[in-house]
Amino acid sequence: MEKIKLKHDGHGDSRHAPKDTTFEQFHEANLSHIADVRTVMLWLARHLASQGCSHDWTKLKYEEEFWKDFQDSLLNNGDFVNGWWYQMHIDKERHHPTSKCHDDINLLDIIELIVECVCAGKARAGEVRPMEINDEILKKAFENTVKLVDDITEVE
Repeated sequence: MEKIKLKHDGHGDSRHAPKDTTFEQFHEANLSHIADVRTVMLWLARHLASQGCSHDWTKLKYEEEFWKDFQDSLLNNGDFVNGWWYQMHIDKERHHPTSKCHDDINLLDIIELIVECVCAGKARAGEVRPMEINDEILKKAFENTVKLVDDITEVE
């Protein structure tokens, strides 16, 4: 993976700037920082959009198995969440962290979870149903997102 190059310049930070920093150096450092953040945010936005485009791909790829487990649940009081299809779904997709929290979960996965639950609740039941997620999952997603941004960037 090609990394996003960040320009090393401490002139815009009072903790690192030399005492003789000029306004021009300060201004350039500010512009550089703003451009760096913009570039990383756009990278994240592209990946979030890509995640949205592939949302629930297992529902289509394994639609017959999904239908079978769905029907079993409806007609025979089957245990949908412990069935083959749902277990495969939460193993291969990352937006059900309360069912299976992937080791590398990140905040993009959490956003996908929120969007899915709001859309599903409104479209299927006519309302946004209460959502819960534990602090441990959110902390893990936060830390993994920090690591993700660290991994995709380097200072030149």
